[in-house]
Amino acid sequence: MIGAVSRTLGIGLMNLDSRIAARYMFESRILIRFCRGTQKFVVQGWARDLSESGLGAFVAENLVLGELVTLQIPLGISGKEVIAAKVSRRLGTQYGFQFTALSAEQRAAIHEALKGQTAIPYCHRST
Repeated sequence: MIGAVSRTLGIGLMNLDSRIAARYMFESRILIRFCRGTQKFVVQGWARDLSESGLGAFVAENLVLGELVTLQIPLGISGKEVIAAKVSRRLGTQYGFQFTALSAEQRAAIHEALKGQTAIPYCHRST
């Protein structure tokens, strides 16, 4: 099913030895919203890449792996897609966010934003 949706959108899924979905260059400011206890936070980030499954960005604030966030990403006609995600990777100020729930409209907006882009080659690194 996922492969069929991905082919329909024209965004290729990668094999299981690499990434869930191909990544593409995407540079833009984003807003990251999250809660810790009763406090609400809004911080800025700089997106560097985007895929059907997530986003990579530089963020100056400390985020926690596994933390649930809401990303405001300038996509589509509205220019402000709000997408639920979790912090999935951290290396210094570079973070990976995995989308947790995308609507069909959000998938289409991502596809449109990535149209004509070349996928970023994946280089698996052993740990």
